[in-house]
Formats: sequence, C-alpha cells, structure tokens
Amino acid sequence: MKRKLVLALLIFSFFYSCKKESIEISSANIVGRWQWIRTFKVIPLSATNPATPQNTGINELLVFNSNNTWYKTENTVLVDSGTYSLGHGTYINPCGSVFDYDSICYYQNKIKIKNGVDYYEIDHDTLVFSAGFADRWWSYTLSHSGTKRWVRK
Repeated sequence: MKRKLVLALLIFSFFYSCKKESIEISSANIVGRWQWIRTFKVIPLSATNPATPQNTGINELLVFNSNNTWYKTENTVLVDSGTYSLGHGTYINPCGSVFDYDSICYYQNKIKIKNGVDYYEIDHDTLVFSAGFADRWWSYTLSHSGTKRWVRK
C-alpha cells in the first residue's frame, strides 16, 4: 500500500511539475509618425525606381497611434485611415530557413480591409514594409513585390 502511494505521488508530481512555458512574442512597436523615404519595386527597373519623395513629388506621412488608430496623408491630404491590430508570424521556406515577421492588419469601420495586411520590420529608426517577409508578392501598401521604407519623424 505504501509503495502504491509513493508511486502515485511520483506520477502526480511528474505530470504537474512539467509545466509548459509559454513564450509570448510581441510585435515590434510601430506607434509614431513615419515619413516615407523610398519604395523599391522588383520590376520594372526605371529612372523612378526606387520611387522617392524627390522624384514623385509625393510626401507621405503614416501615423500609428497608441489607441490602435492610424492614418496616412499624401502632401498633407488625408488619403486613408482606420484602426489596426498587430500580429507576428513565422514563415519556413522550402529550404528550411525560418523567417519571423511582424504584421499590421488594417480595418475600416471594424471590418478588415480587403488585402489589408502589411508585413514589416523596424531597423533602428526605419520602418520597412515588404510582402517578402511573409513570402507574399503583395501587401496593402505594396501592390507589387518590393520594399517601402519610412523613417521615424
């Protein structure tokens, strides 16, 4: 009887001491004002690739607020706005390389915007959008494969 009790206690302690630790991965903080500096398209190569405020005449400002609202202006005119949520994902390519990425999902009137996702990373003071981070060819901000860069203002 004593032996069964000891065995039962060992089994009980084994299952309850092996606690699975959850690792919470949070997305990089994008809250702030971001000034567009450059968009590079994979194709076509041209005199305006990369596109910049200097060669397009367009000054874009992207603002993410801490209350999960956002807006974008072009030459100080409001062109887009709504709410957003952040996410984090992992892509494993066919060669087995693992890529972690952060994402922004855009909403208007609490409804997700069609194709309303951007994949991003923050490198020091630069916000980089690229659909390639998640092995995609498009994203909300980029209707093509390439990168769009913003600097914190």
